[in-house]
Amino acid sequence: MKVLSQVIYPTVEKGFLRVAFATNDWLTVNEHFGWGRRFILHDVSKNTHKMAGKITFDSGEMDEKGNDDKLSSKIEALRGCHIVYAEAIGGTAAARLTREKIQPMVVKGENDISKILEQLKEVLGKPGIPPWLRKLTREEDIKRFERFDAEADD
Repeated sequence: MKVLSQVIYPTVEKGFLRVAFATNDWLTVNEHFGWGRRFILHDVSKNTHKMAGKITFDSGEMDEKGNDDKLSSKIEALRGCHIVYAEAIGGTAAARLTREKIQPMVVKGENDISKILEQLKEVLGKPGIPPWLRKLTREEDIKRFERFDAEADD
């Protein structure tokens, strides 16, 4: 499968997560990961987000049902991303993404990319972010024991 890509920012700045969205219109998450031909990349921090690039795949192997080789090119092109949002992701693809330390996310409900970015930015800005997200940001939760003590007192 041929990968056509335009990466605006080749490296992710410290404090940012690189997030990919499977899309056919560049505005909404509306593609299945395995069948998706277009991904838009954004870098997100607790204060801001910015477009980082676009990745487009040619149709070639994309139309072959059950062709797991198409996943190799796709996952290689997405290397460096922390999270990938799609309308659906098959089990094999999700497992392979996870092995590459890329968190697969299936969109339920809100699929507008700008709204998802705002929600993610908001979550990153709150204290006590979810453990899976903290692991991606590599932030230490220095107050975790205080929080556990407070919860135990309740």
